[in-house]
Amino acid sequence: MRKFDGVLLACDMDGTLLNSAHEISRENVEALEYFTGNGGVFTIATGRMVHGINLYARELPVNAPIIALNGALIYDPKTDAPLFIRAHDGNITDVASGLIEAFPELGVEFFTLDGIYICRGSEVSRIHCEIIKVPYVFTDIRTIKGDCMKINLTQEPGCLDEAERYINARYPGVFRLVHSDDYFLEILHPDANKGHGLNTVAKMVGIERANIYAIGDHFNDIEMLHGAGHAFAPANAEPEVKKAADLVVASNDEHAIRDVIAYMDKHS
Repeated sequence: MRKFDGVLLACDMDGTLLNSAHEISRENVEALEYFTGNGGVFTIATGRMVHGINLYARELPVNAPIIALNGALIYDPKTDAPLFIRAHDGNITDVASGLIEAFPELGVEFFTLDGIYICRGSEVSRIHCEIIKVPYVFTDIRTIKGDCMKINLTQEPGCLDEAERYINARYPGVFRLVHSDDYFLEILHPDANKGHGLNTVAKMVGIERANIYAIGDHFNDIEMLHGAGHAFAPANAEPEVKKAADLVVASNDEHAIRDVIAYMDKHS
């Protein structure tokens, strides 16, 4: 029996696996290769869409279904096929139209399997798409086809707080709202989160909660940390995320994933 047989590691990307330059360090890659080479099962859990994940996944020994769009999508990286989708219903365009009318400065991005549709851009939206390096088009909200799995609102934090109050007042309990970045507010299906995604993947690969390890840095990672048997946060994580973790490790600029695997190696 290999050292990490029956062990699952789920890792957030931005702010955790990726450093501040949006790169994966050699140290993290080598640690993950050691982990999977000794029987470990590794997956990514991120708010990114498939294209933005695949830019990095080829550098990594991913050997399990990937959790994308904060749990709204689980897909098989080997076949590039969706395995599970948690999408909004058709009324989501009415919600987005109301936001566009109420907040003229708000950026509104629709995420589907095909790509990102920007219904109204902001400077934050432009920078966002450049960072995640995914294709996007500007379009009228009524022309979007396909399942919308996530709406990302982009703007300064104060504007996003107002938008959040607007949504909660008009649609109480209908959506899951999560700040995945200081300048992003995501509108998701109420059952879409990384915690549910992690549980789904664990069942797919036959691994129990006690043998699940997870690490993440932002608010959208908290459900995943609660769902894992062993939870970690990098030193750069939000204070609330650190509270949800069992252990705080090195920052994303100091090879946080290497730290997690070194801990696993020592305590397994």
